[in-house]
Amino acid sequence: MIPQTIKTRGLHTGIRFAPQVVLDKAHKQKFQIKANEGFDWQRHEYSDRVWRLATPQPDGDRRSEIKLTVQPDTMTFEDSFPTGPLEVFLDNLKLAMDAAADVFSPQVMLGSGTIIRMTVEAEGGDARVFLGKHCLQMDDRLKPLGRPVHGVGLKMLLPPLPGEGQPKWQATLRIESLVEDVRQIFIEVDARWSNPTQWSPQAVLERVQTAQKFATHEVIHFLQGFGGV
Repeated sequence: MIPQTIKTRGLHTGIRFAPQVVLDKAHKQKFQIKANEGFDWQRHEYSDRVWRLATPQPDGDRRSEIKLTVQPDTMTFEDSFPTGPLEVFLDNLKLAMDAAADVFSPQVMLGSGTIIRMTVEAEGGDARVFLGKHCLQMDDRLKPLGRPVHGVGLKMLLPPLPGEGQPKWQATLRIESLVEDVRQIFIEVDARWSNPTQWSPQAVLERVQTAQKFATHEVIHFLQGFGGV
C-alpha cells in the first residue's frame, strides 16, 4: 500500500460524563449561545433526550459535515470527510467541550472514545487482491463460494494491556477494501478508554492524537509488511 495516498474520511469523538444533565429550556438558550462561538450551525434539533447541531462543509466532499450531539450523559463531536488537518478538528473539539462545560458543568469523564476513518491506495491498484491474496493468503480458497468477491477485509480487537508504558485503551481495527472504489483500502480504528477521570479537554485531545498516531503509523506499518505486489 502507498502511504502518501492516505486520506481521512472521518473523525469522531464521544465522551460519557457525570453527573447527568437535563436538556431543558433553561439550558437551551445558554447552549445555543455558547455552541455558536466558533461555529456556524446550519441545522438544529432539540428534544428532551438529544440536542443535535450540524453544518455542511461546502469546500469539501459533498458528504463533508461537522456535527455536535449532546445527550443527558454523553456528548459527541464528528467531522465527516474533513476539509482541514487533525489540528483543526482538535481545536473545534475543544471549543465544543468548552461550550458543554460552560453550560452543564460536567465533573467526571466516565469514558471516551475516538474513531479514525481513512483510506489508502493499495499497491497493484486492487485492494481486494492486496488484502485477500497478500494479507490473508486466500488465493483459490474462495472458489467454494461459487461467486466473485467484491469486498475483502479483516477485523481485530486489541485489548488494553497492564504494566507501565503499555496502552491502557482498547482498539477495534477494521481493514477492508472500499466497495465504492476497489483501489482503496479502508481503515477504521475505534479506540476506547474506559477509566473514569476528571473532566479534561486536554486528556481527550491527547487520546485523539494517540488514536490518530496508531492509525497512521502502527496500522500503516503493519500493512507495509505485505508489500511487494
